[in-house]
Amino acid sequence: YKLPKKAENPFPGGYAPELDVTPVLNPNLASYYQSQIGVLRWMVEIGRIDIGTEISMLASQLAMPREGHLEVIFHVYAYLRGKHNSRLALDPTYP
Repeated sequence: YKLPKKAENPFPGGYAPELDVTPVLNPNLASYYQSQIGVLRWMVEIGRIDIGTEISMLASQLAMPREGHLEVIFHVYAYLRGKHNSRLALDPTYP
């Protein structure tokens, strides 16, 4: 597995984790996948709300992660690498 060089979106176009039919990860890689979901959930918690939905969708696959799910984790990291200086602006005057 390797980190893509560039990712414009958190998920590859048209990807649906619930439809992934790639092979199931072995126990060591499944544990690694679960730990990476934990890291990404923490990132959402501290402010990266732009990936919240995608991470939630991947987290729903914790019981039986597949190779495609792990590849998408790396895709999310590539997206974050390209958007590391992003900012969220909230207008407190807007109702």
